[in-house]
Order: sequence, then structure tokens, then C-alpha cells
Amino acid sequence: MGIPKVEVELLKIIVRLSSNLRSLWTVSDSGTCDVLLVDAGQAGDARHMPAAPLVVVPVVARSEAGAVAHAGGPTLSRPIFAEELVDLLNQVTPRLRAARKAAAPALGAAIRSGRGRASLTRWPAQATMRKNPVYLRLAAALSKSAQSAESLSALSRVHVDECSTFMGLLEQEGVLAWSPDAGALDMLAADMLAGGSAQQRTGLLSRIRRRLGLA
Repeated sequence: MGIPKVEVELLKIIVRLSSNLRSLWTVSDSGTCDVLLVDAGQAGDARHMPAAPLVVVPVVARSEAGAVAHAGGPTLSRPIFAEELVDLLNQVTPRLRAARKAAAPALGAAIRSGRGRASLTRWPAQATMRKNPVYLRLAAALSKSAQSAESLSALSRVHVDECSTFMGLLEQEGVLAWSPDAGALDMLAADMLAGGSAQQRTGLLSRIRRRLGLA
């Protein structure tokens, strides 16, 4: 937000070419996000921020970085150096994974009941693939299209319990992108806010849709 186009292109190049990132990242200049880079002059203007970024990082002049850092939270200095951006992303990765893990029980319930699908964001680690010979077949299917445990079982002719176990391992590894079926989101919101007001459920549903790109 407020980042010049030339810096956005630099960010994309760094993220695309770096071999030191500990997880898969992409850079976008619009839409929802996990980490929002904001020009320091606009960091306090929440009205125009994308929905619910987990981490907001002010981008500041190098001469001002020390003063901003005392306010708490990560910052990124300009001119932007590749190693500093990579360090920042690696630093916030555990926080993002913890946030996803905290949200996993309710989402996992929807997935296990057949109301969600997942696809691979990158190929699983060899340690995971060696656990069972059928995992190669399952991973190949997930790399082509999003599947639920049930649909993966039907596609691969592997028992659904084995598919669920494999998808659980991939979730722990952080290589799955989940996509609950749009029609099931009302049920998920109701489950997560049982007893809450209709307005609360509607608000939660809207946030879930935005995060999943279904809004």
C-alpha cells in the first residue's frame, strides 16, 4: 500500500529469485494478504488496507528505521535490500503458521466432512513421501487439482483414511492450499459461532470469503 511500482517490481524479483526463503511467497499489489507492506506515511490509515492482513510492515527511509523500530513490530528500510526482505519474511513465517494452526480445528472439521478441497503449493519433502509408496500417486493428483480426502480417494483408488492421513501430513508441512466449497461457508461460520448473532455469523462469513478469494 503506497509502495511505488518500481519497488513492487523489485520485491517480486527478490522473492522469485531468492533461495534463502523458508516458505513459498508471492507478491501482489492488490487483494488480501498475510503480510502488508505499507509506506510509512500511510501506516496509520486502516480505512484503505486490504482485509485482515496478519502482519503490517511499514516501509521507511533508512535514516528513520531506528525510530520506527522502537514503536514495536517489524519494519523494512528503503532502499530495499534483498537480504533484509528475506530476513523479514523468514522472521514472520512462524507467526503466520501459528495463526493458521490456531484456525485449523474448525477449518479441518469442514475438510474432513468433505466440504473442502486442497491442492499442493509445492512438492512435499522426501521424508514425507517415503512414508508410504502410494503418497507419490496422491501427491501427483493434488498437484493437478484441488481435492477433498473423499474425492482424492475416488480418484486414486486409495482408502479415504490413507488420503486423510497424507493430507494431514501435508498440512503440518505447510504445503497445502485449502479451498472450502463456497456453499459450505455458511455452515462453517455457524459452527464457529454457534449461539452467536446472525450479524456475527455474516461478518465472519465475509472475512472467510475474502481470505479465500471467494468474495
